[in-house]
Amino acid sequence: MAKAFSRIDAQSERQSDQALKLIKNAIILCHLPPGTSFSEAELSGRFGLARAATRAALMRLAEVGLVEPVARHGFLVTPITVASIRELFELRLMIEPQAAALAIGKVDVAKLRKLNSSAHLAGNDSQQLDFVEDNRAFHAEIAAATGNHRLFRLLESLADEMQRLVRLGLFGASGSEAERHNADSQHEALIAAFEAGDREGAKNAARHHIEHARMLVLNHAPISNSPISLT
Repeated sequence: MAKAFSRIDAQSERQSDQALKLIKNAIILCHLPPGTSFSEAELSGRFGLARAATRAALMRLAEVGLVEPVARHGFLVTPITVASIRELFELRLMIEPQAAALAIGKVDVAKLRKLNSSAHLAGNDSQQLDFVEDNRAFHAEIAAATGNHRLFRLLESLADEMQRLVRLGLFGASGSEAERHNADSQHEALIAAFEAGDREGAKNAARHHIEHARMLVLNHAPISNSPISLT
């Protein structure tokens, strides 16, 4: 009997993981645009998911700030506001340049090169999702190389929100090929600083990269006038 329950639990976990991936990808790609409201039942029907798996996935997405529960009305895809962009990028600017400096001499440069997907080569939805996953892994590799577990966890706590913003900034309707090439060159500059053991160069490259990303998001993301929700 215990084994039977174990199999059921494992199956449920797999279903919730599948639901999480489907719904999260829809949010990143804006198939579920910022500000969209929906019920659990509507989402289950749309994606052909079990209600329990949908519920579990939505709870996990709420924890990382991609959806918000709305009392008696279901859920809302978290809007993108100027305040939320400011807060995310201010935090990144405070932490990531120093993380890059701390990673000098410790980060696996060959692994960074392997993870460094080119934004200008990502065309369709699947390729864009692959890019934002590789981009997340690229930055996580730098954070992990610092050896500071708290710093790593803090940056990981921002990563899900950043995946949506990165995709919108680079591949939104008004994004350009030149901007994507520019983003590619910024990763190359960061890698070059790591190869040279250039601490100040790594800090400057990280800072420039974050500032450029912020500009892209402000220019291309669908920004809501509503204040950021704190509940």
